Amino acid sequence: MTGYWGLRYSGTDVQFTDDSGIYLREYPTIGDYDITNDDTGIPRDDGTQFGEDFHGGRTVGLTFGLSGSTLADLAQRQADIVRYWGGDSIRRSPGAMAELVSEGGRSAFGRPRKIAPSDASPEALLMTYEADFVTADKLWYGDEHSSQVSLVPGDSGGFAFPLEFPLTTSDRADATVSFTVAGDVATWPIVELYGPVTTGLGFEVLGQFAFAFDLQLVDDSAPVVIDTRPWVRSITQAGASVAGHVRSTSSRLMDASLPPGIYTLVMRGASALGNPRAVIRWRDAHTGP
Repeated sequence: MTGYWGLRYSGTDVQFTDDSGIYLREYPTIGDYDITNDDTGIPRDDGTQFGEDFHGGRTVGLTFGLSGSTLADLAQRQADIVRYWGGDSIRRSPGAMAELVSEGGRSAFGRPRKIAPSDASPEALLMTYEADFVTADKLWYGDEHSSQVSLVPGDSGGFAFPLEFPLTTSDRADATVSFTVAGDVATWPIVELYGPVTTGLGFEVLGQFAFAFDLQLVDDSAPVVIDTRPWVRSITQAGASVAGHVRSTSSRLMDASLPPGIYTLVMRGASALGNPRAVIRWRDAHTGP
């Protein structure tokens, strides 16, 4: 737990403490999450036919107090909070996110948006600012956890003829590791697949979802990254999409969530050398900050 609220994004990592001169005057207002639906009216009759409901993000309202030892000091606090909320390093990058970090250490992902002064007392060297933070979804996420499994050649590997030097062996092998997801509700993991893997590249979280690829990984310098988070939902390698190399038997990204529980990660493929491995990363998901 941090004990203070804070804001993080590329180039910015700040906590709003009394000593910093920018602090929260009251507990943030956490709005209801947005809901869209497919409801339809019944033609020429009373009532409603309910469709699917979809939950979006929410707006968190924050009231900041600013204080300084001099008017120049107060002006600097004002410039700082406006700069923090401006988000210049992310606001022109589609998909880039900031983290609003609660006093309990949980993060909401989204963007800082509106900010404006609501009160000023220059003679007391005090100001008040009202700000909004808009979240990508309705959840709060804990610290990142990870688990890793390394793929090793199977015992039945042998030499391929005609012989070529240096001699290597290759055989298909599976490797597994268990991990535990905590939290209140399902979370969205990120999986990274590192080579070298010659054939049969894939992974599965048993009982939940599986992905297979028609890709070769020549080494571990450019992993395939499967990011299931709703505000990302991508399969990339070296920053470029490789979704076209996903086999049709694979799960959908929107189905690749993990409710709290104990799971087994399986990596699949054939490798003759190096340290091929799968890394899964996740944050436990919570309904409140």
